[in-house]
Amino acid sequence: MAVDEDGSDYSYFSSVKFGSVGKEMYMLIDTGSANTWVMGSDCTSNACQIHNTFGSVDSTTLNETSQTWSVTYGTGKVQGIVASDTVAFANYSLDMGFGLASAASDDFNNYPMDGILGLGRPDSNALGTPTIMGVLDTQAAMKENIIGIHLQRNADGTKDGQITFGGVDTSKFNGKLGYTSTVDASSWEIAVDDAGVNGTPCNLTGKSAIIDTGTSYILMPQSDADTLHALIPGSSSNGENYLVPCSSTANVHFTFSGTAYSVSPKDYVGKASGNLCNSNIIGHQAFGPNQWILGDVFLKNVYAVFDFDKNRIGESCISASLDTNLILSLQDSGRNRRRRAPPQQPQQPPSRRLRARLRPIPLPKQDRPAWRLRHSKQLRAPRVREQLRLPTPVTAVLSTAAPVHQWRRGVHLIWFCQC
Repeated sequence: MAVDEDGSDYSYFSSVKFGSVGKEMYMLIDTGSANTWVMGSDCTSNACQIHNTFGSVDSTTLNETSQTWSVTYGTGKVQGIVASDTVAFANYSLDMGFGLASAASDDFNNYPMDGILGLGRPDSNALGTPTIMGVLDTQAAMKENIIGIHLQRNADGTKDGQITFGGVDTSKFNGKLGYTSTVDASSWEIAVDDAGVNGTPCNLTGKSAIIDTGTSYILMPQSDADTLHALIPGSSSNGENYLVPCSSTANVHFTFSGTAYSVSPKDYVGKASGNLCNSNIIGHQAFGPNQWILGDVFLKNVYAVFDFDKNRIGESCISASLDTNLILSLQDSGRNRRRRAPPQQPQQPPSRRLRARLRPIPLPKQDRPAWRLRHSKQLRAPRVREQLRLPTPVTAVLSTAAPVHQWRRGVHLIWFCQC
């Protein structure tokens, strides 16, 4: 199913058809809750008046009940009654229950959506009807009760946002998916190893993150956000909000289950504010003091898989981002550690004969296809000759312009990504 965005990466939505005539409604994609609802034709709130609505005049098969519901989001509140009808999207046509909103707060005025498609965990359902994933599992007999999500970035000019129900689209990411089990039954919340900037860790422990397509930004308690922004050169704070250089090239990263995932400056650098730009990483505690929300600012950089059967989230670096960002987990062998000479600056580039005799240091099996040893005239550039000492094991977040430097038997080896 195609996913569109509002032109500013603020919200992501898909077209879903409701009722006997298939009225098209634009539904916000929300992994933060399992509640699916649309704005009802009887709703008189401002938000309903300026969006598409759905009601009995739009479908001869709509069944309205007297059961009421109410949901409060981080921004906005909505309430109404429970109804049921045909809901069609992708290649599916389902008979299911959903919310018919009779009142919605003004917070929804500026969202280009007519309702919310709830893809959260079943325990977060407030409507009392089977969730959309539960209905899919029953009526569509999917092989796997999972969804794969890829969110596009407006600045890239791409229109390839997509949700895959019942599987993953391997063309949207590079390498293998890394899975992390959820820590809470009511949300897509996983344990976080740490966060950092340009490979420097924040040393934040005991944290967890809710992976939420319905949240635009990254939200962290202020003390955690302070620690993170302190590693971004040129940043400053103003309460919950932060300013960063508009030309920042620092790579922010978050680590789960031993693998770091980079967030591009394209995503955390926001709108201009004077000579600086607003940071899209906000110092706001939405829930507990150790809980973060990683919203669309993060999700644009990964392909995310939400596994309902195995209670886990899978993530992998998206294919497009590999042109500018690289996630590298490098496990150096004990044999190579013993042979590595103390780091020192080479006096001159290796001779042509010596370069021809160089052999790559063995890498883990999964990394071998992606990395090759290469020397060029760049060896003479001071920027390239600078050493990067790698402890063992190491997780480094690098750009393709930043080579990995190693020493073997006193020879300076420079590795470039060939992804």
